[in-house]
Amino acid sequence: MYTYQTSNQTIDYKIEVVPNRTDITVQICDKEGVKVIIPRGLNENNVRSIIARKATWILKQLNGSQPAEEKPAAPKKEAVKKETAKKEAPKAAASAAKTGSFEEGDKFPYLGRQYRLNIVRGDVAKAEMTFRAKFIATVPENWNEQQTNEGIGQLLTEWYQGRAGEKFQEALKSVKKAADNAPESVKWDELGEEYATTQDNTIVLNWRLLTAPLATIEYVIASQFTNADELFEDAAERKQWLSDNTLNAF
Repeated sequence: MYTYQTSNQTIDYKIEVVPNRTDITVQICDKEGVKVIIPRGLNENNVRSIIARKATWILKQLNGSQPAEEKPAAPKKEAVKKETAKKEAPKAAASAAKTGSFEEGDKFPYLGRQYRLNIVRGDVAKAEMTFRAKFIATVPENWNEQQTNEGIGQLLTEWYQGRAGEKFQEALKSVKKAADNAPESVKWDELGEEYATTQDNTIVLNWRLLTAPLATIEYVIASQFTNADELFEDAAERKQWLSDNTLNAF
């Protein structure tokens, strides 16, 4: 049982992991209370963000007596639009928070493609993540299930964040060929569910955008300083990914 604290009320909820599922569902049942059904690979922080967004709806249902079910809305398309400057937040360090379950063969998105996870237990003192057409997590053989899940979650976070700067600059380079007024550089940060924002006149991208194709990343960058729909002839195709997917890397 997990707990989410609102300003004046507490929401207790259960998490059910369903392999091969692609969406997230919040259910309120008479007997089980609040249950969040998620795909394999999401962690508790992902679920808490859903609970936070749905808190008002959940509490309304709990205070009534009718069972209910609601799926979270798709990511807001306007999140790619240029926003007012915000106070720059510190870069997100890899979190050791409790994660979901990671298993051999799980798939994770990177630049629009899915790659399998290979878990190797060995006589090593420190866990390590490598990538060779698949994610290879090498962990100490004496780690228990919780240590393995938390360790792999941290390794994946560090791996994605370690490539964010290089890949985002690569996407920006392509944008600059199409737009003379493109910025010289972009940054990345922990932005929750926002694709991008502008902080102190600098474009900041969500590091989780690395799950999207480069063409989509280019569209998001361009959307921060110009009309991306007019800039790209295939704009509809580039932004379709944003409607069909969430930024939950794992």
